[in-house]
Amino acid sequence: MANLYKKTIIVADKQTGEKIKTLSKKWYARYIDADGIQRRVALAADKKVAQKMLADLLQKTDRGVTTDPFAEAVKIPVRVHLDEFEQHLISKNNTTEHVSQTIRQIDLYLERMRPRTIGQIDVASVEKFLTGERKKKNISLGTCNHYIRAIKSFCNWLVKSDRLARHPLMALSLYNADTDPRHARRSLEPQEFEYMLKAAEESGSIEGLVGKDRRMFYILAAWTGFRKGELGSVTLRHFKLDGEFPMLTIRASYSKRKREDTQFLHPDVVAEFNAWVDEKNPGPDEILFPVSDKTCPFERKTSVMVERDLASAREVWINEANSDAERAARESSDFLKYVDSHGKYADFHGLRH
Repeated sequence: MANLYKKTIIVADKQTGEKIKTLSKKWYARYIDADGIQRRVALAADKKVAQKMLADLLQKTDRGVTTDPFAEAVKIPVRVHLDEFEQHLISKNNTTEHVSQTIRQIDLYLERMRPRTIGQIDVASVEKFLTGERKKKNISLGTCNHYIRAIKSFCNWLVKSDRLARHPLMALSLYNADTDPRHARRSLEPQEFEYMLKAAEESGSIEGLVGKDRRMFYILAAWTGFRKGELGSVTLRHFKLDGEFPMLTIRASYSKRKREDTQFLHPDVVAEFNAWVDEKNPGPDEILFPVSDKTCPFERKTSVMVERDLASAREVWINEANSDAERAARESSDFLKYVDSHGKYADFHGLRH
C-alpha cells in the first residue's frame, strides 16, 4: 500500500517572525519496499511528477529491487552538501558573521577528519577531532561546544532535507563548560556602571561613537538587554515614549529571536534618552547607534568601546580616593582586578564583539 502526502512543517513568518504551520512544497510518498521496510521519501512539487516517481518506485518493489531513498545523497561528496548548507543559512537571513563562523567550524572538522561522504560523519570522528584540537590549540570546552553545535546543525539539515535517514550525532552531548572556565565574567555593580558611564561621557570618540552617544548606548543595553545588532538598528521610530508605558521595539528582521521584541523603559531611562535626543537632534529615520554593518557601512567593535571606557573608569576610581588608605583599598578592589584582567570580557548584554 502506498500514498502521496504533504508534510506539515513549521516556518517563521518573514514579516513578524511568528512561527506558523504550513504544508511542504514537495509531495512525499509512503510505501513498503521489497525488503518489507516502510519508506518515506521526498518526490516533487508537481503532483503528476510525484505520482510518476511513486509509480516507478512501486514497479521496482514489484520486481524485488531494494530501494534506498538516501543512497544517491550519500554518494555525493560531503563538501557539495556543505556548499548547499551554506546557501541554506544565507537564505534564512542569518548574519554574515554567523554563516561564516558556522561553515568555518564545520569545514575544519572535514579538513581534519576527511570524511568523503555524509555517511562517514559519526560521533567517534567528531570526538576525535575535538580531542585533537584541544591538544593542539588548547581550546576550551566552551569552544568545543560551538563546534558541536555547528556540526550538529549541518546534520539536522541533512536529515530535514532528506539526505540522511537519521541524525548521526544524536548521542553526542555538549561538554560542561563550567568545569573549564577561561575568562571570568560578571555583571558590573551599579556604582561601577556609574563610573563607566561617567568615563564614557567625558572621553572622546571610540570606534566612531562620541562619549555621550556611548553613554546612551550603554544605558539602553543595560536596561533592555538588547544586543549590539539589535540596538544598532534602532531609530526614533522604534521608540514609543508618549504613553503610560514607554517602550522600545526591535523589528523581527534584526531581533536575535527573529521576532518583534519590545522592552518597557524606566522613567529615568526615558528622561536620559529625551535629553540626549534634544541635544543630538537626529532625524526620525536616522540610525541612532551606527555599530552594525547591517545598518551602516562599518562593523564597529563594541568590545573595544567597553574595554577602553572601563580602563578610564579605573583611573577615575583611583583618583577620587580621599586618603592613602582608601586609595590602597581601591587599588586592590575586585573592580580593578576585574578591569585589569578581564575588562574586554565584561558580561554586558552582547557587546563583546
